[in-house]
Amino acid sequence: MNKHKFLSVLVALSLGIGGSVVGGTTADAAQVTRTYSASNGFSATQQGTNQWYYEKLSGTAYLDLAYDAKSNRWAAPSGYPWVSATALHPDNHFDAVRKWVSPGKGQISISGLVKKGSSEGDGIIASIKKDGVKLWSSTIKDTTPITPTGVSAIPVEAGTEITFVVNKLGNANNDHTLWEPDVVFYGSVSASPNIGAAAKPAGSYAKSSAMVSVLDYGAVPNDNKDDYPAFVAAIDAAQSLGKPVYVPAGNYTLSDILTIDSVKVRGAGKFATTLTSTDPKRGSIDLKGNGVELSSLKHVYQSTVPRGDGSNEKNSITVRGAKNFKISDLYISKSSTAGIMVTYGSTNGIVSGNTLDSTGADGIHMTGGSSFITVENNIVRKAGDDTIAVVSYIDSDALPAHHITIRKNNVGYGSKARGIAVVGGTDVTITNNSIQDTSMAGVYVAVEASYNTRNVDRITVSNNMINHTGIAEPQNHPNILVYASQGIVDNVVFANNLIKNGVHRGIGVWGEGTIKNVTFSKNTLINKVGAATTFTKGNIKLSQNVGF
Repeated sequence: MNKHKFLSVLVALSLGIGGSVVGGTTADAAQVTRTYSASNGFSATQQGTNQWYYEKLSGTAYLDLAYDAKSNRWAAPSGYPWVSATALHPDNHFDAVRKWVSPGKGQISISGLVKKGSSEGDGIIASIKKDGVKLWSSTIKDTTPITPTGVSAIPVEAGTEITFVVNKLGNANNDHTLWEPDVVFYGSVSASPNIGAAAKPAGSYAKSSAMVSVLDYGAVPNDNKDDYPAFVAAIDAAQSLGKPVYVPAGNYTLSDILTIDSVKVRGAGKFATTLTSTDPKRGSIDLKGNGVELSSLKHVYQSTVPRGDGSNEKNSITVRGAKNFKISDLYISKSSTAGIMVTYGSTNGIVSGNTLDSTGADGIHMTGGSSFITVENNIVRKAGDDTIAVVSYIDSDALPAHHITIRKNNVGYGSKARGIAVVGGTDVTITNNSIQDTSMAGVYVAVEASYNTRNVDRITVSNNMINHTGIAEPQNHPNILVYASQGIVDNVVFANNLIKNGVHRGIGVWGEGTIKNVTFSKNTLINKVGAATTFTKGNIKLSQNVGF
């Protein structure tokens, strides 16, 4: 290095951000030395100012954060991860990233200590990468400062990306990390020094396709590696762009609960695209927000655990307070608890054309005050409890589940409890379903003291075929059972149903609670064993029935 260049470096280092000196001769005129300081160059207005960007990383996808003026930092909508002038904080799904983009060809040296902002938490992993290739990394578990090594005299081109990444170690609790790197650049600067502002990295929000593919965010089918980060990144990008997510054919592995918020996710078909959850206790695909959809794929668990407390984290699909949602053309196999759980006041939804097999609890379960749901054209086999159920609890549900339509479903086939059940709820229509081979009643309308459920009112059961149900002993359920051990059952109508081959009896209305109006009109009962009817409670109205 000649004397002029040596002096330029010294002067530039003293200037800090933006400092530069042009060499003293014509030959040196294109060469500059600049120091880019993360803290001094921090921008509250625009990504790319002073060559700095503020992002989150999942898999291989870098996604822009938005500026949060209240907290004076760049952050995701949920608040995490975030990047401030002096620190970074990841969350459980995304790394926090501060990125510098080279303004030209030359070389850089990086300095700046890294340390946790708190001694609490299980630690973080800090990394420096060049165009995605790791230059340095360290696991940091306490507040002892760490100096990155091996990050001097690094050759760069115009547009080279240097990323400063903070990742959780086990979980993201207390992962506030103090890190103010400086990048000293020596070389020739492009005429447009903010290289990178217009050209986003692969997987950015700038894709022009009508759909967001999980492949663009690092998912690789059939490799048995975790695709969860890539799915999270693709869904996040799709939400920002207002586009659906596409999952091509193949098997993808998910290590945790996948949340889909106000986004449509579509596979290549329920026998072509498979999502395999590897954690039997945290494998649910959670749907929330407005207009969320999940369709045309298979969801399975690699292994299951006992139903136990029935936690929603072990469902196959959990609808959490969504509205205007749709679940269609799915194949669901072997969940630890329910197949599809609709809860937390979800409303205006369609569950259609799905096949559910060997669930740990109910096949399709609607509760939590959910309303205006249509469940149609589904097949449910070998459910661990009821095949399709509407349930409303006094203790936990502010309102009963209401305005539910259950139609044209084919269910039973060795399921371990009831076929279609309403245990607390109002304004439920059960029509044109085929129900067979269930351990308990084929159709069950009840208020149960053991689960402290709400009253039942305005239930219509019409044009169904109920065949060979109530298999289990000693319960000896009839094909159809109306039951109350507490509360009130009222305004229940059975019309035009074919009820046949009950294993123990045909139709029952009984219990210790209050049963008011129950109407049977134009039903056909073909029963060869036990009593045709056992009506011990209620105001029973019979009209034009055959067989009883």
